[in-house]
Amino acid sequence: MTDDNPGISRRTMVRGAAWSLPVIAVATAVPLAAASTGGTVNSEANYYWDAEAQGAFTTLVAAQDGLRATFSTQISYRATPWVNPPADASLVVVVVFDSPVTIDAGSSIGGWSATPGLGSTASSFTFVATPSGFGGALTFNVVGSAPGPLTSTATMSLLNGGTTTWAQESSAETATLIS
Repeated sequence: MTDDNPGISRRTMVRGAAWSLPVIAVATAVPLAAASTGGTVNSEANYYWDAEAQGAFTTLVAAQDGLRATFSTQISYRATPWVNPPADASLVVVVVFDSPVTIDAGSSIGGWSATPGLGSTASSFTFVATPSGFGGALTFNVVGSAPGPLTSTATMSLLNGGTTTWAQESSAETATLIS
């Protein structure tokens, strides 16, 4: 009696298993990479600091008086090959000042929420954009407590998908507040 349906040969089975090993390895490594806290280099991240006009990733510019300064950054999105931004992700930017400032209650921060809120005094502010979309601009005004230098440092992270730049970027320069 002959078998009209010989099925899959042992050689075909081994060859298929050998080709699937790299796929399994990549599928296993991707969640580990996504869960890492270091991020990736700015030139390869999905969400990255986009240079401001002065060529820096963030800026802090003092006003001519009133102990005021303006913080600004631009975050952009890319994917190669192209995929839309993660629908349920939240983009988080933390801005830390070297001394307490009051975030101007009149600041228009677009689709970002601030903690503590506008009008609050603190050294650290967390801004969240949900959904993360294509990133965007974040600009707000602060009022310092004394004349002199004020320095800001910003970090970026993404909750629930994608990668952000690894870098903690200082503002382009320290602003000198004038009373």
